[in-house]
Amino acid sequence: MKIAIEKYPFIFNEKIGPYIFLERISKQFKNKGINLTNKFDPFYDFAIFANTNKSIYKKPYFLRIGGIFFDKKNTAINTFEANKKIFESIDNSIGTIFISEFTKNLVKKFHKNLKVPNIVINNSVPLNLFSPKGDNLRNKLKLKSNDFVIITSAAWRRHKRLNEIIKLFYKLKTEINNLKLIILGEYDLKKNDPDIILAGNIKHFKLPEWYRTANAYVHLSWIDQNPNTLVEAIACGLPSLCTNNGGTHELIKKTNSGIVSNADKNYDYQLIDYYNPPEPKYDLLVNDFMKIYNNYAKFKKSINTDPIDINSAAVKYLNFFQKNT
Repeated sequence: MKIAIEKYPFIFNEKIGPYIFLERISKQFKNKGINLTNKFDPFYDFAIFANTNKSIYKKPYFLRIGGIFFDKKNTAINTFEANKKIFESIDNSIGTIFISEFTKNLVKKFHKNLKVPNIVINNSVPLNLFSPKGDNLRNKLKLKSNDFVIITSAAWRRHKRLNEIIKLFYKLKTEINNLKLIILGEYDLKKNDPDIILAGNIKHFKLPEWYRTANAYVHLSWIDQNPNTLVEAIACGLPSLCTNNGGTHELIKKTNSGIVSNADKNYDYQLIDYYNPPEPKYDLLVNDFMKIYNNYAKFKKSINTDPIDINSAAVKYLNFFQKNT
C-alpha cells in the first residue's frame, strides 16, 4: 500500500490546523510501515486530501473534512462556491472522514446528499509529546507557585473571540486574585497588563511546555469544528472550559476534561454572520470556571486522554481505508 498525503513530506513549518494534523498522523502511518508519498508520484494507490480533491492523476482519494463554510456575509470566501467544491470532492471520494459529529451534521444540512462511506474521527495528538509530564516555563516567566494560570491558543481571527476571553479573564480576576493569562498565537494587546503574557506564535515542538505552564485552558471560539489546540491542552493535563456550539464540546465530553458551558445560544445550522460573533453569557462562564477552580484536583484527575491518542486514531484511519479500497 502506498498512500499519497497532501503536503507530504511537510518540509515547511505548517501553521494551518488540517495540515498540522496530517503531518502528525503521517508519522504514525510511517511508524506502522505504511509507504507514504505525495500527490506528484504517479504510483500511489490512493490519496488523502484535506477538504477538497487536489488530484493530479485520476486516482482514488479519501477526504478529511475539517469544516465547511456558513458565513452569510462571504467575509473571507464565497460560501456557496467554496462549499460547492467541497461537496463535489466528497461525492467523488471513496470515503470521507469528518473531524466531528458537528461537522458531519453540518455537511448533511447544507449538502443533503451524503452517500459515500464516511466516519467521524476527532482530532488527536501524539501522547508521548503532549503530556502532563515534562518541562514548563513557570520559572522562566517568573510565575509564582500559587499563581493560577489560564492559557488559550488559536490563529486569532474575530470568530475565535479572544476579546471575549480577555473580558472573561478580568471578570474572573475579581474572584481569583492570583490569576494570569497566557495567549499563544499572534495578537496585539492594546494595553500592557503584567497579568497577561503574549507568547506569539510557538513552534509545534515547544507547545507542550507552554501548556504545562498553565493550570487550565479556555476556548470560547464561536462554532469551532474540532480544534487542535484544545486537544493539545487536554493531552497536557489541563482542565478546560468551552462553550456549547460546534464540535469543540465533543472533545471535552469524550475526555471528561472540563465543563461545556451553555453560554451561547444553540446554533441551528443556518447561514450566519460568522465574523461578527455574539457575546457569550459571562455569568454562566464565570460560574462554570469557578467550578473547575474550586474542584481543580478532581477535574485534573478525571481527564482521560485515551480518546485523543493519535496512535489509536491512525488505526481507525487505516481500518477505514482498508474497508473502502
